[in-house]
Amino acid sequence: MLRILSLLALGVLLASQPVLAKKPVEKVVAADTPEKFDATIEKIRGQMAEGQRYEFLKEKDRETVNRKLDRMREMLVEAGSVEAMQPEQKVKLFSIQEEVNGILARNADDRLVCSHDAPTGSHLPMTSCHTVRELVHNRENARHQMDVIKDQNRQGITNSRD
Repeated sequence: MLRILSLLALGVLLASQPVLAKKPVEKVVAADTPEKFDATIEKIRGQMAEGQRYEFLKEKDRETVNRKLDRMREMLVEAGSVEAMQPEQKVKLFSIQEEVNGILARNADDRLVCSHDAPTGSHLPMTSCHTVRELVHNRENARHQMDVIKDQNRQGITNSRD
């Protein structure tokens, strides 16, 4: 019996490995030449618009990304390409690139956020995962419903006084 339970536990652990594996961070900014980078900048700035992938960027992060993209472009225009840069310039360029990639990856609307909560009456935690876009949409819907309920309550109180 103990052996069967051990094998069952091992099977569950092995089956859960793909779920637990982290998704590699996508490199959003790929800087090679000024021409290619201009297309990348245009694409990123388009995705920061409302309804797009990075619409949930805070204003401070949005300004930081725009400033760093402009700096990267200046560096590429000065050198002509990444290959023509001095090693110190390459390090600086790639550092800026990693900062931008990090900010964008943290704020992508398709990023999964998972929580492990035990339902009422249970000791077994359940995992639920939602995208950032779903969470923001749910939060906005909840706020809207609360506003509607408050308005109805105010109207009910006003009508009962009349």
